[in-house]
Amino acid sequence: MTTDRIPSGLAPSGSSLLFTHDTIPEALRQEHSLSPGHWGVLHVFDGHLRFINLQDGSEAAVDAPDLMIIHPEVPHRVEVDGPLRCRIDFFRELDEGVTMRTPGAFADASVRRSFERCEESGNFAGTFYDEFLGSSPVVAAYFGSTDFSTQRKALRESVHMLVTRDVSDPEMREVIDRLGRAHSRDGRDILPGLYELWLDSICQTVRILDPEWSEQLEREWRVRLRAGMQLIMAAY
Repeated sequence: MTTDRIPSGLAPSGSSLLFTHDTIPEALRQEHSLSPGHWGVLHVFDGHLRFINLQDGSEAAVDAPDLMIIHPEVPHRVEVDGPLRCRIDFFRELDEGVTMRTPGAFADASVRRSFERCEESGNFAGTFYDEFLGSSPVVAAYFGSTDFSTQRKALRESVHMLVTRDVSDPEMREVIDRLGRAHSRDGRDILPGLYELWLDSICQTVRILDPEWSEQLEREWRVRLRAGMQLIMAAY
């Protein structure tokens, strides 16, 4: 199990697709590296792979639900020989004059208005938990002794914060970092793969409650919320 962590202060800069044994690009199996100032977090949600650092010759087995930190400019490749489900989240260092605004910043206004319409149409938090708890028995097990009156309020506040404030906001970043520590393997041990179910359930809630739902709006919700998810998952 790796204990490496990305440095503090990095800005989320996007994610790969979700890869399986059959869809992982051949380029990842060949020698490659990230650009200067760019970092990656390789999440293995199911199965396993082997990460080979070609700079120092070290190899590491990365088994679900573990992650591997990919450092800038370090040549590496992966080996896959069995079932797998993984994704790479990308982060960047900030130079003078470079904004920290995330890829989802462009969607802040449309997603904020959508959230307002959802709240006008029904119970956002209640609808979300109906969807989320039904998404997997693993999810339901985390909420066995939960006070849902408190939990629904916390969920509403968290989503409101994510859709109205970018992680470039220092206070927002502190909140995200606290959530990352609280949900890490040393805290509540929330498996990284469950965040995808969380995001799917958020989007299904929007589909149900927002009378102006569209596929484009769902894409905007996903890109808007992913930056915060990346930071929380990277703390696992």
